[in-house]
Amino acid sequence: MNKNFFGNLLIAGSALALCGCMVGPDFEKPEPKLGEKWNQEISGKLLTDGEESKKVSPEEIAHWWKIFGDEQLTSLIERAFENNLDLAAATATITQARANLGIVQSGFFPTLDTSAGVTEKGRTMHDTATSYGMGATAGWEIDLFGGTRRSIESAVASYRATLADKCATRILVAAEVANNYFSYRALQQELIITKSNLETQKKTYRITLERKAKGFVSQLDVVRAAAEVDSTSSQIPTLQKDLVQTRHALELLLGLQSGALEKELEEPKDLPELERFIPVGVPANLLERRPDIISAEYNLHKAVAAVGNAEADFYPKFFINGSISYEAPKIGNIVKSQYGTWSVGPSATWNIFQAGKTVFNVEMQKGVVAQMGANWKSAVLTAIKEVEDALVASAKERERIGYINRLVENNRKAFDLSSTLYSEGEIEFLDLLVSQRSMLQSEQNQISSRQLFISHIISLYKSLGGGWTMEDLKDDPQKTEWLFFKDSFGMGEPESENLKVVEASEADK
Repeated sequence: MNKNFFGNLLIAGSALALCGCMVGPDFEKPEPKLGEKWNQEISGKLLTDGEESKKVSPEEIAHWWKIFGDEQLTSLIERAFENNLDLAAATATITQARANLGIVQSGFFPTLDTSAGVTEKGRTMHDTATSYGMGATAGWEIDLFGGTRRSIESAVASYRATLADKCATRILVAAEVANNYFSYRALQQELIITKSNLETQKKTYRITLERKAKGFVSQLDVVRAAAEVDSTSSQIPTLQKDLVQTRHALELLLGLQSGALEKELEEPKDLPELERFIPVGVPANLLERRPDIISAEYNLHKAVAAVGNAEADFYPKFFINGSISYEAPKIGNIVKSQYGTWSVGPSATWNIFQAGKTVFNVEMQKGVVAQMGANWKSAVLTAIKEVEDALVASAKERERIGYINRLVENNRKAFDLSSTLYSEGEIEFLDLLVSQRSMLQSEQNQISSRQLFISHIISLYKSLGGGWTMEDLKDDPQKTEWLFFKDSFGMGEPESENLKVVEASEADK
């Protein structure tokens, strides 16, 4: 009879916990409002007359660095994904969130404690008796109003946010590796151009010396030629310093010690052809695959669930408690029924007065919801801004490159003509000096502009959430098989409908 009573209490408690109501608001997924005008115009920002927009596929977004056709860049990014320290820290954060979810989840289940001991009893030091005892106590809070379930819901959302944060870190790492890599290649090209111009200026200096010896020019021209050689020479140490520091930044991104990539990157490479990256058509809904927006959504869900957990404190808490103990004079008799006692039964507590603590806690959690909602809206608007900025910057830099290319061509012609005329004594040295400076400056600007255009293209793919796949948003199943409530709180699949774009790209593979 007593055993049946205890079993019935457990069954009743389980039913109440699972079927009881959950106080507090239910989470409703926010919907981004993207203007039709933006959706229609975004694909044409990089187009010129006669070009047709080509849509960028989700697969291209996920592995955007492959568009450059540089196997070395691809290798560097893949190694960074394996060894980057920020990604290692993000992985550790996921481990913490997963463990915290396990801790919170344990609050839904009964607890069981056991004890054992030996006791000496007596009136005097010589009149004592020994007794042996052992026992167990069990307790279970029946989650009738859903406070514990809301805590689990909040912990699940927090855990999933860390997975999205790791994806966001992947995006940053890939973009930083690519930017530093192309900066390094651009600096190598600038060094080549500067050294080539330096040799030309040294040749001009020697010609000026010869003309001075023949009395054709004054000492002023010689001094000016020497000064120009020194001016260009002074740029080389700065470029070399920038080159080494850029390589150091790249090595840090790969989790390597300084100098580890020196031999691998020693051979200079030209920057990739610009025509490869245009035209670019950008579907507006690809913004919804950005992990920072996904993370903001999970954080909003976490805050909403925390409101329900706080509101549960307005209601009573119900428990089932039980205990059993034995105490016997001999250890061999300890489990005999005549030495044992047991108890089992329900109990309840209700915080009637706490001077407004629960009320203020609910208000505080609602304030967090408002904050997280604002953060989500900010993430969406920031995403739109970043895409628009990258498109405008790319379009204008591409236009600028066209002018610079013609400028470089004309400056080279002007310098060749000036050199000939100066050798023939037709122009003053100052005219030759101006043409030399203009040619060097325009060639350096050409490399800088090409590298800047590539940087804008990288920013565009970064702003579109490029650099991760659906698998990166999922945890290792072996590490989560012990978790319950997967279906209840979105553990099985990401809750965000925004991820359908990502899922579609994975299906296309």
